[in-house]
Amino acid sequence: MVAGMSNAVNITDGMDGLAAGVSAVVTLGLVVLTLIASNKQGWAQTLLVPSIAGAGELAVLAGATAGACLGFLWFNCSPAQVFMGDTGSLCLGGIIGYIAVAVRQEFVVLLMSGVFLAEIGSVIIQVAYFRATGGKRVFRCAPYHHHLHLGGWTEQQVVSRLWIVSVILLVLGLASIKVR
Repeated sequence: MVAGMSNAVNITDGMDGLAAGVSAVVTLGLVVLTLIASNKQGWAQTLLVPSIAGAGELAVLAGATAGACLGFLWFNCSPAQVFMGDTGSLCLGGIIGYIAVAVRQEFVVLLMSGVFLAEIGSVIIQVAYFRATGGKRVFRCAPYHHHLHLGGWTEQQVVSRLWIVSVILLVLGLASIKVR
């Protein structure tokens, strides 16, 4: 979970504000999940979520990560003045994966991180298909955000629409806690 999420965020980091914006949304969702898991007699029991000792401290980590992403976005809107690079994106993915494992909500976090999974999935599909067919492609370019950009969308359209998809997936992920 940690290695996969770390690489998925790294693959997503290719347009100004894309990885940071989606990471901010996911880590805000992690704040909610960690607060639920830390409330043994309340929300955790009501929602049938495992109560995790020390999950409240993870809420601080998730909140600080969300805040750092939002602060980063201030200087990273198009055109970017600051670049995240591998150091930032690998760390963000690692934090997301670690908190998901620590609060035992891997499935919910995977659902909330659907944009990251689509991005890394597009690379896997492109490479596998390219190798299997001797050079044919499924996408114009992988990862998927470059496919959309080459399809005529501006960089701002791609980023803002994937942020919207990320918010929708966050809501679905958090709603899935009550449904199960």
